[in-house]
Amino acid sequence: MKRFYECTFIVNPGLDDAQIESTVKTAEDTIVKNGGEIVNTEHIGRRRLAYPIAKKHNGFYVSVEFTAEGRIVDKVERFLKLDENVMRFLTLTLDDRELEAKRTRTAFAAQDRARGRDSQSDSKDDKKEESTEKKEAAAEKKVDEKKTDEKKDAEPAEKSESGDAENEKKEKAAAEESTDDETGKSDDNSEKTEDSKE
Repeated sequence: MKRFYECTFIVNPGLDDAQIESTVKTAEDTIVKNGGEIVNTEHIGRRRLAYPIAKKHNGFYVSVEFTAEGRIVDKVERFLKLDENVMRFLTLTLDDRELEAKRTRTAFAAQDRARGRDSQSDSKDDKKEESTEKKEAAAEKKVDEKKTDEKKDAEPAEKSESGDAENEKKEKAAAEESTDDETGKSDDNSEKTEDSKE
């Protein structure tokens, strides 16, 4: 009786794309030679591993879905075990319910991707509008900053004019006090000289 299998394996990421492809091709050939039928091959790609395997932190993930009899699984796993380019592998048997769930997930993912393309074109338009709005807002902000700078520059000029008059008054008052102090001192000196004469 044929069953549905999913075999996921991790290929050494240090290999060239051609070598990775040849490893995947030989795994598929092993399945077909032993009477299996390949339904789908998915190249998941390079991913970071959860833990290092043979001092490697990355791996190239491949998932092969096939239908076959149970005896083929041992032969496929033996091939994967002996191939030095394959770091890890896992073969799962999917029952009808799991298979149906997988197909629905795949269909939903395809719909989301199709919607994503539509929304990407919409989002590009939205981004263009947002960027022009941001540019306009930045220009308005610069104009406002220039106006406030001009107002600040004008205010100190007015203050300095009125401040100059106040400063002059203070200087005059200070000068008068200093002259009063000097005249007061001179009066004191003249009194001292008169006291010393007597």
